[in-house]
Amino acid sequence: RRWKVRVLIGWVWTRWIDPSTGGLIDRYAHHNGGVVFENPHDQFRVTMPTTWHRTISTNGLGEIVTVTSDPSPDYSFSVTKTPEPAAALDSFQSSLNQVAGLLVSEAGAEIVSQTEPVPLVDIAVKNIVYRKGNTYWHATIQLLRDRLYTVVAKTPNPDRAPYQRLATSFNIL
Repeated sequence: RRWKVRVLIGWVWTRWIDPSTGGLIDRYAHHNGGVVFENPHDQFRVTMPTTWHRTISTNGLGEIVTVTSDPSPDYSFSVTKTPEPAAALDSFQSSLNQVAGLLVSEAGAEIVSQTEPVPLVDIAVKNIVYRKGNTYWHATIQLLRDRLYTVVAKTPNPDRAPYQRLATSFNIL
């Protein structure tokens, strides 16, 4: 009889009181949860796994907006919008490769895979995966005429599902 009580308490604890971060990420990755950030002034919308935090800094061209969600030390999700010169798309290849290099360098990581920068009408895109030890970052870098978006998911393994959820929920407004 005691074991039934322990099992019931364990079941209740892990389902409602203190579900593991892994469970939270799994639910997020499978479109069963998340917290929406949408701001027309920031020009994007995204669904984060947990409550998001918005920070602002500036460069010579305007406001740099970063929205982050850090559900645990092993997982981190972010979208950053950075103003760019009006002619940024003219040199999209070097711009996107430079940003990718900075991401890898800042993490002290190594590149696992990357795509060549691809122009798509009025946007250019580059995807990159980089790692340091067992920590992986999956990123999409999108360059528009006057701004750059960096969408990044940090995970403790190469599983792409949490990143895919972040990337597919991201929309430019």
